[in-house]
Amino acid sequence: MTTDYASLLNESQLEAVTTDAQFVRIIAGAGSGKTRVLTYRVAFLLECMGVRPSEILAVTFTNKAAQQMRDRVVKLVGNAGLYVTASTFHSFCSHFLRSEAPCIGFPSGFTIFDDEDTEKLIKDIAVAKGYKKGDQIVKQALHYIDAKKTRGQYPDDVKITNKSFVGEDVCLDIYKEYEAQKDAMLAFDFDDLILRTVQILKTFPDVRAKYQRKYRYILIDEYQDTNDVQYELIRLLVDEGTCLYVVGDPDQTIYTWRGANQGIILNFPKDFSPCQDVILARNYRSTKKILEAANKLIAHNRKRVPKNLFTEESEGDPIVAKRFDTPEEEARFVVDKVVEIAEKNGGDYENIALLYRSSYLTRPFEQEFAHRGLPYRIFGGLRFYQRKEVKDVLAYFRLLLNSLDDVAFERIINVPKRGIGDTSVRSIKSEAASLGLSCYDYCAQIQNHPETSLSRRVIGALMVLTSKMEATKKELKDNLEAYSSVLRNFITDLGYMEYIVEDQGIDEDRAGNVNALFDDMTSFIKEHPESTFDEYLQNISLLTSQDDMNGGNYVSLMTVHVAKGLEFDNVFIVGLNEGAFPSYRAQMEKGFDGLEEERRLAYVAITRARKNLVMTCNSAYTYTTDSRATPSLFFEEAGIQLPRENRSIFSFQGNRGSSWRTVGFEQRGKSFFGDGDAIDPFEEKKPTKEEKEKPTTNGISDWRIGDLVRHEKFGDGVVVEIIDASIIVVSFKESGKKTLLSSHPMLSRLPKPGAEA
Repeated sequence: MTTDYASLLNESQLEAVTTDAQFVRIIAGAGSGKTRVLTYRVAFLLECMGVRPSEILAVTFTNKAAQQMRDRVVKLVGNAGLYVTASTFHSFCSHFLRSEAPCIGFPSGFTIFDDEDTEKLIKDIAVAKGYKKGDQIVKQALHYIDAKKTRGQYPDDVKITNKSFVGEDVCLDIYKEYEAQKDAMLAFDFDDLILRTVQILKTFPDVRAKYQRKYRYILIDEYQDTNDVQYELIRLLVDEGTCLYVVGDPDQTIYTWRGANQGIILNFPKDFSPCQDVILARNYRSTKKILEAANKLIAHNRKRVPKNLFTEESEGDPIVAKRFDTPEEEARFVVDKVVEIAEKNGGDYENIALLYRSSYLTRPFEQEFAHRGLPYRIFGGLRFYQRKEVKDVLAYFRLLLNSLDDVAFERIINVPKRGIGDTSVRSIKSEAASLGLSCYDYCAQIQNHPETSLSRRVIGALMVLTSKMEATKKELKDNLEAYSSVLRNFITDLGYMEYIVEDQGIDEDRAGNVNALFDDMTSFIKEHPESTFDEYLQNISLLTSQDDMNGGNYVSLMTVHVAKGLEFDNVFIVGLNEGAFPSYRAQMEKGFDGLEEERRLAYVAITRARKNLVMTCNSAYTYTTDSRATPSLFFEEAGIQLPRENRSIFSFQGNRGSSWRTVGFEQRGKSFFGDGDAIDPFEEKKPTKEEKEKPTTNGISDWRIGDLVRHEKFGDGVVVEIIDASIIVVSFKESGKKTLLSSHPMLSRLPKPGAEA
């Protein structure tokens, strides 16, 4: 029986699901049922338009979302849904490269490096070049490589004419060596997965044509977060007959700092014409009061597709807004409210979340939760697959599949202890490199190299290890047992399980984590009985922080970025202060665009709430602005008034990046709010003429190394480093080196000797 789409969808959703347009842009407001629309669209293609499952590619934000979409499609149309390709960009590219990497000289069995592997390799390269692992150049190189890859640039694409910062030439040199060593290990990092896929599609027209013929219907979720490299990939997969269907919300573009380009969704009608637009504005998540605040806030942004979220649900409880003198008072209030909500719900903490702009804001809240013995969990921190013992075991597994993976080799060579110290490891690396071998391959044939400088004891330990690994490789190849059983026996035989039991602390369960890994592997085999060991490794290497999220009876603490796509009955947005949220640095770096993104971030935070929303701030001294903290302009923009007893000595000055100003007060008597002779804290003081005319910026945006400067407090100096567009390092004659905001009004540029004044 055909699905009755008209009875299951509202009018806009039905239009979005049943359209026959080739190019479709769905502007899906928060809580408007975009996942439902995507799922029903796939089902409609299969059930009503006669599309073959193999012709559909659906790209989602997380692996979990991809699996949920596939499961829901199966419920609607049966097993045909199993054969739809639903994945993230990275997962799609990983599968693509398993087939097509030989085109560019890589085998199908490549290794995927995570961020920790990348950092380890870059540190090793820096050390080999005479630096220390903790030197600033290492951090600079990591940021440099990440920035270049986000722009789609490999070392050969980078030409330095004028250095943008001190050390750029060194960073490029490290980048070149990083790529060379990674290639030699037959490894890709996350960025490579997309970049190499793009390279193959551009270079080999026959491969490009094959995939264009294969995927006639491409659907992309969270299109507002697409970056330029992903967009190039999409363009390469689309030909004149491809139907492209994108879903997103320009008001929720919050990842420009990692490359997301809001212009991609805004310009879709120009890039793919003729385009049908469908706007989903009915919200099924939040109360009217919450949506009213969200709509008022986001209306201040200019770069958007106009829409107003609405709901047919109840008005709901008023939004609670509070300001406190200190972060500790703020935390106590929030945790009191958490306890109150949990007690009303029979001790259930699962539907409560604390959201914040930056992780450093959690300290007082963590302390308060811990002091009261309340359950909480921080998301976006150390994920399961990043825990040391899990990483150790996975490194062994990677080495079983790829003997060229020197990063994995170095991690496990003396874990558990085998008496192979740093000196021996350096010898192995040096001797292997001289013979053009990987570290593992050299050790596996160590008996063939009598000239080695390694001791007999070390040679014996290496022979025992490599013989066990080679035997395990054979067992995996024979495929007589489930690979989970083979690998568990291997890890136990190595003595690793015994080692972690002895090594773990009282409060740790490292053995439990390793056992959980094997349980995870067994579950994967049950769900994918035809899977191979390398497919399992590929799957876990591509998981995101949200894929780790499973329900539990605890309060969830997370940044707003991590909370994207989630929802909770009760949401607390904390630390809503100028400089923190909106972020001072974001505004300094990107100006008006930075403020718009901060506002989008606040909009995302507000729309995570289903029933109750609490927004708090404090007025403690902060080094961010070098003054007492002031409430965020987002309170007023959202139409939310701080109660009189929670307002501070601040007055609102309009819609600017630094919208709240301290007007000062003189405290006399018992307390600020006491009966003493204190100035009324709510009395607004008009700024003097001098205050109005005082500049807030020096207007200089083109600093160069070597520029002479004068600072009203630090005196004369010279620019010695440009960290980024907003921060410079100046060496002052009397004050030494200072790291300064490049636009600070106390800073001015002096003419160079001999130059005209």
